[in-house]
Amino acid sequence: MNEMKLKDLFVSSLESGHIINLKNRTVSISNPDNEIRIKNEGYFGQFDLVIATLRRCSKDRENFDKDNIYDKILMRTGQLLEIAKSEKCCIDSITFYPVELKSNCDTLDARLPNQILNAILTFGRSILVLDEKHINRASLKLLRLLPATVIGYTGRENYFRVLSVFDRVIDTGMFNLPKRRFAETLNDNGIHIGVDKIYRRLSSLERINQKIVFSQMYNSNAGFLKEEIEFLRHLTNIDGVMSYRRQISSYVRESKNSKITEYF
Repeated sequence: MNEMKLKDLFVSSLESGHIINLKNRTVSISNPDNEIRIKNEGYFGQFDLVIATLRRCSKDRENFDKDNIYDKILMRTGQLLEIAKSEKCCIDSITFYPVELKSNCDTLDARLPNQILNAILTFGRSILVLDEKHINRASLKLLRLLPATVIGYTGRENYFRVLSVFDRVIDTGMFNLPKRRFAETLNDNGIHIGVDKIYRRLSSLERINQKIVFSQMYNSNAGFLKEEIEFLRHLTNIDGVMSYRRQISSYVRESKNSKITEYF
């Protein structure tokens, strides 16, 4: 079948609760207690589908990983607020799932890892839906190594089966700062103001940077907290003019009379 047919079947499967989970492994998009909202060609056509699940049940929300919720809200405040206002729900009840579909007419090539990476950088997770042709021992052996939950078409009506689950939600990814090492470097250079204090400040800077990146990707509101605005205000009061050129020239002059053997 082509991609449009596969997409229609997968949406029908979601709405009918016909996604078969692995033994003792479930994905929340197939949880019948969750409401789902589906956006075709979501986020300016970046993804085949973007699925939002809404957990209306307060008990489910209480049992959910609070650290995961708070990180998600901090990193993607603007994205969550937009749907929360339209659905009149709390932002901690929303989870986004970007979906990439590969029909029998598609090939699995070098673009797939890039598509999964794009999903992770945007939403922290990725779901890959495969047509029958792609479900074989050789392909699944490699696909299960990818940081994505893989779902395959069973070939029967609108039933799909979860083939592998990637549980980890990647909230920060490549934007992480080496905070602990940075604090140790300051300490090694005579700046003794407490590793924990430096670590917290670097965490704030890291979070602000991530919010800016995520908001720029899709022209959404970064959703800064009051404390983050105050943090940025303090940064503007620091004299950040540094004469790199003068220092580099000094290093050049000092190294003129050095022999190359001195560096071995």
